[in-house]
Amino acid sequence: MPSAAAPSTIAVLDIGKSNLKLLVASDDGWPIETLSIPNAATTSDRYLAYDLAALEAWFLDALAEVARRHAIGAVIATAHGCSAVLTDGQSAVLPMMDYEAVSPPEIDRAYERMAPPYTEVFCSNGSGAMRLAKQLLWQQTAFPIEFARATCYLTTAQYVAMRLGGRAASEISQLAAQGHIWDAIARRPSSIMRARCWDRLLPPCEAAGTVLGTVSEAVSCRTGLSPATEILCGVHDSNANLFRYKAAGLGEASVLSTGTWMIGFNRGLDPVQLDPDRAMVLNVDVDGENVPSTLTMTGREYDLIRRDHRADDAAVLAAIPKLCAQRTLALPSFVGDDGLFPGAGRRGRITGPAPRDPAEWQALATLYAAFTASRCLDALASTGHVVIDGGFAANVPFARALATLRAGQRVSRSQSRDGTALGAALLWKRSSRTAPVSSVVLDGVAALDDVVDRTQVLEAYHSWIDQSEQTP
Repeated sequence: MPSAAAPSTIAVLDIGKSNLKLLVASDDGWPIETLSIPNAATTSDRYLAYDLAALEAWFLDALAEVARRHAIGAVIATAHGCSAVLTDGQSAVLPMMDYEAVSPPEIDRAYERMAPPYTEVFCSNGSGAMRLAKQLLWQQTAFPIEFARATCYLTTAQYVAMRLGGRAASEISQLAAQGHIWDAIARRPSSIMRARCWDRLLPPCEAAGTVLGTVSEAVSCRTGLSPATEILCGVHDSNANLFRYKAAGLGEASVLSTGTWMIGFNRGLDPVQLDPDRAMVLNVDVDGENVPSTLTMTGREYDLIRRDHRADDAAVLAAIPKLCAQRTLALPSFVGDDGLFPGAGRRGRITGPAPRDPAEWQALATLYAAFTASRCLDALASTGHVVIDGGFAANVPFARALATLRAGQRVSRSQSRDGTALGAALLWKRSSRTAPVSSVVLDGVAALDDVVDRTQVLEAYHSWIDQSEQTP
């Protein structure tokens, strides 16, 4: 058991598309311990969904484990933006849908007729169950009895907060995270939410770091957490990452938050400049500020292009000049989402001579990811400091390729691979902080000048753009 004099720490429950993570951090954002397991949806008797009971059980077991070693003063959850739970105020009335669930054709057609316009929600309709409002339409249509039992609709982080003992609440960064449930300009529930009276299910908004209560007696007994352990409201994952840089005094940097999805953030761009056909969306940060963004499934595409091939950084860097010279390029898109190029969904293909070894396959995926990232930064009119955070921060060839494409801009990568969870941790006690935190440590990124001529990389990049614009 931690001693009574031990400094208090915060536990972050990070609910990602691919992994569940529990991270223990100091209140100024230094990581202390991390536990994680893969996260995967299961086919329920209704639709592709997540096993909430199993998710909750793992988090409680993980909290019990870390509580034996650390004095946990607070718990906060962070989650991706395309999942939410209909509840009766205590538990779920329907399973939490996976956004990759394939929606029935009649739901697709109905949603096309009633979806809010881009200028209201700043994201396209997407495919399948990508949008929360479409999930609600599907659930209400197919399961009216269960739907009628619902008294509130909670995005994932806030659902976890309620289950731990906090009161029901909404939070702005989760509401506005491309779910079609929030009007970012009028700052109210979207037109479809109001028209179908679903807005009654949204509890009042609270700030992401607001204390919603303390752990319930049952949670305290199960985990060994003190009954005084605070439950914070919770936050959208990429916006937690973005907040980390604001807390470090780097609020004006262009941030690439990377994982399964790559989200580019760049403050200052007028929302009227956002292009619905170019993967451009509008996020709202934890303080209610609109942040123009791009949203591409680059992490998933990287894995699909690379397949099972693995090579070390030196071999990948050595393969890049050959691919650029012979114009071996991966053209979008390798997922159902169009991404940056209209009509590209599921048309991903390789042009030029095929890669011949693992290093070339990984270099091909690396160039695709770097080209995508640079095109996102182009769309966002990024001219300043660029920071790579998340999974791709560990990918040195990717970072160096991007630095080569962004000549004139400083490119850095985060030393931490847990930016989302650490950003969420920094929401605790933020009001008492008087100076930027020192826990955000960055490494500068050098261009590929010692590996390949920059002109060769730029020529390959522009060829990639030209060919990607010409969808078959």
